[in-house]
Amino acid sequence: MDNTKDVHEHNGHRKRLRNLIDTAGLEALSEVQVVEQILTMTHARCDTNVIAHKLLNEFGSLSKILDADPYDLMNVGGVGEVTAKTITYLPQIFDLYLKDKNSKKFSCKTYKDIYDFFNPIFEMYASECVIVGFISNNNTFSGYKKLSDGELCEVKINKIEFSKTILRHKAKAVMIAHNHPLGKATPSPKDYDANERIAVMLETLGIIMIDNVIIGEDGLFSFKNNILFPKDNL
Repeated sequence: MDNTKDVHEHNGHRKRLRNLIDTAGLEALSEVQVVEQILTMTHARCDTNVIAHKLLNEFGSLSKILDADPYDLMNVGGVGEVTAKTITYLPQIFDLYLKDKNSKKFSCKTYKDIYDFFNPIFEMYASECVIVGFISNNNTFSGYKKLSDGELCEVKINKIEFSKTILRHKAKAVMIAHNHPLGKATPSPKDYDANERIAVMLETLGIIMIDNVIIGEDGLFSFKNNILFPKDNL
């Protein structure tokens, strides 16, 4: 059977995708086209369109594909171990990129600085999570670490490991933040209780907590000031 025509059509499709990215950027691609482009990293020759559709049908969205367990990804036809692991590496690469870029850029002198530092990080996560930002002597963020997935009241901090992490980052203080995806930054009673618990724990470790903030659709809430800073005013 002669597959010459199929190969030419396949190569032409990839070239059209590349041209579209070059001229208009990845945002111009549909979700399935973005997944196709990701798959080209491990599929040099075959048509990735069919596999991309299978992945979206199975997981529902690009973010859910990237957050999936590699073993679940390998249950989709056409996705082998190398492809599955490559896909799951991508969010980790994005995370390292943001750590490197943001820690060299943002101070923590104003709440706009704090919002601008944490908001892009939280945009990587579809669900609620807790992040600690490390603050250096010149009042800039030297890095960050995700403490846990879930609500603030659910976070459990290992004191010894947390203390070691602070020392590694040579941080003089920390900023705790968690997100309310698709919701307001208003804290719940459990959030207030968790804030007190975390503050006491950090004090026993000799670690200064500059503030504990919530990032929501409407802006940033500061536990220290007990006030919401509206998004439009940041």
